[in-house]
Amino acid sequence: MPRKGIRAVRKRLLLGLVALTVLGMVVIDLAALFVMNVYATDRVDRALVEAQHSLPIINGRAIVVDGLTLEQQLPEGFFVAVVADDGRILTRSKPYSLTGEPITPPSIPDPVPAGWAGEPITVSSSDTRFRVQRFDIGDKATMRLPGYAEPVRFRSAVVAGSLAPGEDAVQQLLVFELIATGAAVIAVSMFGALVLNRSLKEQRAAETRLLSFVAAATHELRTPLTTVRGWAELHRVSGKPELAGLALSRIEQEANRMNDLVDQLLELSSLDLNRALRREQVDLRGIAAEVVADMSVLMPDRQITLEAPGEVVVEGDEILLRQVVRNLVSNALKHTGTAVTVTVRRGQLSVADEGPGMAPEVAGQIFDRFYRAEKSESGTGLGLAIVHSVVRAHGGDVAVTTAPDSGTTFTVSLPTVSSSSGT
Repeated sequence: MPRKGIRAVRKRLLLGLVALTVLGMVVIDLAALFVMNVYATDRVDRALVEAQHSLPIINGRAIVVDGLTLEQQLPEGFFVAVVADDGRILTRSKPYSLTGEPITPPSIPDPVPAGWAGEPITVSSSDTRFRVQRFDIGDKATMRLPGYAEPVRFRSAVVAGSLAPGEDAVQQLLVFELIATGAAVIAVSMFGALVLNRSLKEQRAAETRLLSFVAAATHELRTPLTTVRGWAELHRVSGKPELAGLALSRIEQEANRMNDLVDQLLELSSLDLNRALRREQVDLRGIAAEVVADMSVLMPDRQITLEAPGEVVVEGDEILLRQVVRNLVSNALKHTGTAVTVTVRRGQLSVADEGPGMAPEVAGQIFDRFYRAEKSESGTGLGLAIVHSVVRAHGGDVAVTTAPDSGTTFTVSLPTVSSSSGT
C-alpha cells in the first residue's frame, strides 16, 4: 500500500478511535451528571420534610417563634413562609447560604393558591433554584407575630430549600469529568497512535518480507527455467544427436531442482499458515541415529559421530522432525570438511562442526529464507529456514553458536514428553 494510503488509513482509524472514546466518555459523563442531579434534588426533598418536622410544635400543632427565630429553626439554605387560612403569607424567613451570606428567595405567590406546591416543585430566584413544598399544619396552628396581641391562626407552611449545594457539586463533577475526558482522549490518542504505528510498521514489514520472498523465489525459479530453455533450444537448433543425451540429462537435473524448490516453498507456506501438525510421541534419539547412519553411507569419507546417552521422547510430526535433523546434518557436511557431531540430550538436539565458523552478521541472517552466505553457493537457501519454521511450529526454538575460526553449533530445543538421557 502506498505511504499516502497508509497515512489516510491510520488517520481514519485514529479519528474513529478518538470519536468512540469521546462518545463513550460523554455518555458516562451525562449519566453521572443526571444521577448526581437526581440525588441532589431528592436530598433536598427529604430535607424539606425534615425541616417541617424540625419546627417547634406545642399545643397540638402551634408553631411558636418566641426565643428562636424562624431562621434558627431551619438548615442553612432553607426558608419557610407561614400561610394563613385565606392564603395570605403572614411571615417568612430569610434564607442564608452555607457561607452566611443571604440568598434571594424565590417568588412565592401571595396569596398562595389552594393546592399550590402540594408536591415538591422547583422555583428559581435570581441567585439559585429552590425546591418548594407546602405542608398542611392543621386547623389549630397558631403563632405569635409582632404587632398582634393574640396568637395568629394559620393553616400551612411553605418550606423551600436551595439547590445551590447540589448544583455546586454537579458543576465540580462536570469540571472533573471534562478534565478526565480530555485526559482520556489525549491518552487514547497517544496510545492509539502508538499501536497503529506499530501495527502498520509490522504490516509494512510483512509486505516487504512477502515481496522479498516472491522476488527471491522468482529468481531461484528463473535460473533452472533458463537452463532448461537453453538446453532445449541448443538441442533443437544444433541438430547434433550426441547432444541429446546431455541436454535431456541437464533438463532433468534442473527439473528436479525446481521440483525440490517448489516442495520446500510449499512446506514453508504450509507452516506459515499454521498447518495442524501430526502429534505423536517421537524418539528424537532414534531419528538422529537413522539420519547419521544414512549420511555415513552417503559420505563414507566423512566422520559423523552421534552422542545420545538415552532415549528422548518429544511430541510432534516425525516426518518434519526428521527433516530438521537431516537439514542440519547436511548443512554441516556441505559447508565444512570437518568432523560433525550430533548430540541428543534432555530435549535438545545439537549439530556441531569444527569448520571456519561464521561472522556475526552472517549468523544473524542464517535462518532467513533464500539467504546464502556466499552468492555462488549452490542450494536454495531454504534448508535452515525450514528448520526454523518446523521447530517454532513444534513450540521449540533453534539457535546458532558460532564465531570465525571457532566452528558452528546449531541447537534445537523441543518440549519433551520423557527423557532417560544422562547429564
